[in-house]
Amino acid sequence: MLGWEDTRPLSLFITPDRARKLADKPKLGTISDAVLNFPTKYVRAGSAQALDILEEGEMYTCVAEILSVSERENRSGRGPRSIVTFRFTDGAATMESALFGNPKLHTAALTQGSIVLLYGKLSRYRNKWQLKNPSYVSVYPAEGARFGAFGPLKTIVDVAGSQAQAQELLTRPWLASYGRKAGTSTAELIGVMDKVLRGMGHPTEVLPLPHVGSGVPDWPVDSAGEPLIAFDEALRDIHQPPPEGPWAAINRLKFNEALELQLVMALRRADAEKRTARAIVPVENGVASQLKSTLPFTLSTGQEDALSTVTAALNSTDPASLMLQGDVGSGKTIVALLSMLHAVEAGFQCAFIAPTEVLAAQHARTLTTLLEGTMVGVTLLTGSQKISEKKANLLNIVSGQSDIVVGTHALIQDSVEFNNLGFVVVDEQHRFGVRQRDKLREESPPDKTPHMLVMTATPIPRTVAMTMFGDLTSVRLSGMPAGRGRVHTSVVPAWKPRWVERMWQRMAEEIHAGRQVYVVVPRIDGEGGVEDWAERIQSFYLPPDSSIAVLHGRMASEEKDEVMRSFNAGQIDVLVATTVIEVGVDVPNATMMLIVDADSFGVSQLHQLRGRVGRGTEDAVCLLHTTASEFTPSFQRLEAVATTHDGFALAELDLQQRTEGDILGQRQSGSAGRRSTLLHLVEDEAIIVEARRYAHDLVAYDELLARSLVANLEIEEQEYIERS
Repeated sequence: MLGWEDTRPLSLFITPDRARKLADKPKLGTISDAVLNFPTKYVRAGSAQALDILEEGEMYTCVAEILSVSERENRSGRGPRSIVTFRFTDGAATMESALFGNPKLHTAALTQGSIVLLYGKLSRYRNKWQLKNPSYVSVYPAEGARFGAFGPLKTIVDVAGSQAQAQELLTRPWLASYGRKAGTSTAELIGVMDKVLRGMGHPTEVLPLPHVGSGVPDWPVDSAGEPLIAFDEALRDIHQPPPEGPWAAINRLKFNEALELQLVMALRRADAEKRTARAIVPVENGVASQLKSTLPFTLSTGQEDALSTVTAALNSTDPASLMLQGDVGSGKTIVALLSMLHAVEAGFQCAFIAPTEVLAAQHARTLTTLLEGTMVGVTLLTGSQKISEKKANLLNIVSGQSDIVVGTHALIQDSVEFNNLGFVVVDEQHRFGVRQRDKLREESPPDKTPHMLVMTATPIPRTVAMTMFGDLTSVRLSGMPAGRGRVHTSVVPAWKPRWVERMWQRMAEEIHAGRQVYVVVPRIDGEGGVEDWAERIQSFYLPPDSSIAVLHGRMASEEKDEVMRSFNAGQIDVLVATTVIEVGVDVPNATMMLIVDADSFGVSQLHQLRGRVGRGTEDAVCLLHTTASEFTPSFQRLEAVATTHDGFALAELDLQQRTEGDILGQRQSGSAGRRSTLLHLVEDEAIIVEARRYAHDLVAYDELLARSLVANLEIEEQEYIERS
């Protein structure tokens, strides 16, 4: 975490056998592994509280108060002769449990009023919760009761070394609980962490301490303006909180997680500032102006504002790093094209990179059509092109005959050499990693760095933009182009058969009116897959003399391109597809989208899909078919999509419903991977803003120190920041 790592083995502080066991399945082999395995819950001393979720058949841990205890004989004649039964509460539910054999041990510890840590398997009998095969350890024995430990929870006594030391640990002001890890338990980790914290020493503060007049960045503060506690104190207090609780420790460690991300961004900005670009000076009454005047529509106010911002940024020797954010259908492509024409008129080549061959081919067709009659040359370069065609295109690029080169990842291969690259546009930039996005810039001479504009049709909440795209200047494109039709969205529950029947009737009406329909399904194969639905629609719902086709990601590139060409030309009435059509596909005559099992998709994804219709002058309809029950979160999510077309509002909702792990990317290669386990992008905006400020100041004060704090993050590991 942020410049701190302690690779000493746990065997320095616990027995070799236990250290080997923890290094196995739980993967807790070093001091860092253990210390950065943060608690997930806390219980105040002496209070009953659940530490797991009530789920039948699952193992359950709680701090419980014993309500009553009784002993009876086992009359079945099998097993131990005595049974100790007891009732307890975890603060929310009352349960029952039983222990067989050794009644003196159990009744001495489990007395009415005692507080114990319990662990066992949950079951239900006659609509009551029960805890089977319980393990326990005393936390606060009631008056007259003895300290007791039984079953797996007795581990804490073994680790601590004695009953007295175990009881001292369990009666601290706050009791920490750890997330489930195969091969260990909360009780064991409480004891292990005590040994580690006692023996590891005091980690050095990773941030420079402030000194008056030294230029050191101001010490970071929390949302209330209070200084954050020291790093060493935070590492200790998060595992063994003081009486006031773990919150100060959590805030400091959240800041470290946020700062790690912000330093990556600040260093990227610093690297970019060391390069220079050639200014792209707009030409009055040039090709851009001529194209603008001949467009069959008028640019919206949002498009005009975005174009002005981009044009001004390109007219500088500072390499532009812009992110054009616009809702689906807001007209980003025309803004990008007009910006590229300024570059072409200034004598530069442009690269337009798309994530898929289908989208690249469509962009190439669109640009070629719009630029017909001009001297601007457009070249398409993809990986699936024939060798002879690719060679000819590469020659046109290196000779400078190609003004705008549209392509996929093929554009950033070593075999591609530009004659005079001045501007790079990346469409749907979240599909690309950091290295892919920046490769064309890094390979250019430092004094000829191309300007860059990345585009996204996924509206990004402010906290996400600050965290994941802090090296880019955001340009927001608001509103929709003039003359676009409206898209009406409705939820169609499968349990309302008349609504479902009307859905298919509406599809037939759109086809009879000469318009086209998308049907989106969540999978390729099997029941409910692309082929299955295409067959069903053709057999039962497709009007006579109508055509249907399928499109999915496993089809060959040529086949996908041919299907999209045919659909775009109006030769296909119904296109049954997966989310391969989610971005970029532009067919103005498509006026209906039916999304099957819509609850299988996320909020932002549904909004993206809906953006494929309503791209012409006609009104459109999007129907969200679902089997989800009313009042369930899934159904309510669909209702939210149906009632608003504000992509930024839906993005905020999506962020709240997704875990930060989904957004930041938890899976990292190598033991030095970042652990963003505390930072929450919805709740922690103040911390993210403060980390952004501090990162900027730290890079300005001591860039070498800033680099050392994120040195354990290889560039490949940093690429997760782009994947949301």
